Amino acid sequence: MQSKKDVFVFYYDGFVEFEVSMALFYLRDCHVRAIALEHREYVSYEGQRFIPDLVLADVDPKNVDLLIIPGGDPFSLVNQLELRSFISEAVREKAKIAGICGGADLLVLFGFLDGRKCTGNATDPSNPEILRTCYQKTILSSELVVTDRSFITAKAEGYAEFAEALAELMEVYDFKIPVQNPSWLLSVDGWTVIEPSVRVSTSQFEQCNLSLVVSGGEAMLVDTGYLKPEAERVLAYLEQEHLSLKAIVITHHHIDHDQNMKLFTSICQTVYDSSNIGRGLLITIGSKTVSLFHTPGHFAKGDISAEVVEDRILIAGDILFSCLPSQLCYGSNPAVLKETIEKIASRHYRWIVPGHGRVMSGDALTDMTKNYIQKLESRLTFVVQNHGTVYDLAQIPLEDCISHFDWMVLEPSIDLHRQNKEELFEMLRCQIEKS
Repeated sequence: MQSKKDVFVFYYDGFVEFEVSMALFYLRDCHVRAIALEHREYVSYEGQRFIPDLVLADVDPKNVDLLIIPGGDPFSLVNQLELRSFISEAVREKAKIAGICGGADLLVLFGFLDGRKCTGNATDPSNPEILRTCYQKTILSSELVVTDRSFITAKAEGYAEFAEALAELMEVYDFKIPVQNPSWLLSVDGWTVIEPSVRVSTSQFEQCNLSLVVSGGEAMLVDTGYLKPEAERVLAYLEQEHLSLKAIVITHHHIDHDQNMKLFTSICQTVYDSSNIGRGLLITIGSKTVSLFHTPGHFAKGDISAEVVEDRILIAGDILFSCLPSQLCYGSNPAVLKETIEKIASRHYRWIVPGHGRVMSGDALTDMTKNYIQKLESRLTFVVQNHGTVYDLAQIPLEDCISHFDWMVLEPSIDLHRQNKEELFEMLRCQIEKS
């Protein structure tokens, strides 16, 4: 019987736990231990406290099959020559070294990836010039996960793909066994294939989704996206598969959902939105029936969603998000939005494509959304009833209100949550004062 592989995960202050938690779950049949520079308590980015099993000096690099470096602040480690030397020796002894997000940045800063293919944070304008300069010495890829000989690198949003790559590398294959009743679907190369008839292209702009309904050589496109490459990718697929674009559906007229309209109306002039579907509309795409109906509450000028009837799949638009908190501000109508979400929840869709983020089962997505709204309103009501002010809203962080904080597109999510708090606080304060 083959002995268990030796896997080590490196702890340091501020390491991002969620980026490696799935990988460690997949690798649970390996001999997994935590190591660090010192034997003391380390606090993760999420605020969890960890104590390593071993310190680096007590580990023989010859006994390392895989070393995992989570994300975090790479500059806190760049002068740690002990760590750099350990990695060098482990590579010489045929170990695999895996870095995700800030972990990949650290490998770049150490010079291990010079001349190698990798992925990482090279294009983030907030990164220091020295990191961007170091990335210029690499062969940079836009892929979520890249393997080049001894090194595996990943972007933060590719943590699931990172986990699968490491599980396969360590010859742990049980992750390939389908999970019973999964609540979300993995994206492969930016496409999520729900059924042969429904595929979703996720853009780089806040994970905005463009959806294709395909059947019998015909296609319907739901939303056209914001950036030109998003449209070009879908157009290339239509051409590659010899599909005739029969209809375009715009869930609502925000630019991240309709900016590329002209690139598609050059091949299809049939466009549906909230202004021209009456009380609802049925469209046939090959053997599939698509129901368009109003789902108000997000955009003042109207929202619609598209249901692929035979497959019980809903393409929801921005009524629902999975990588952002619900938008209860910026002109939305929270009361109407909540009523719409309840109606969607009552239909128990197999899958829902949100306006932004990963595809989720209908119940999982609507439950997450309703829980966020309920928790936020409950916390805000407590502040108002105790004569709190707008300054007390900082004590209601997003991670306390949403069940998948690790899925959030962080900066826009934090800003949206802040605006939700401020607008709902004023609304609740006025309601309580009148009552």
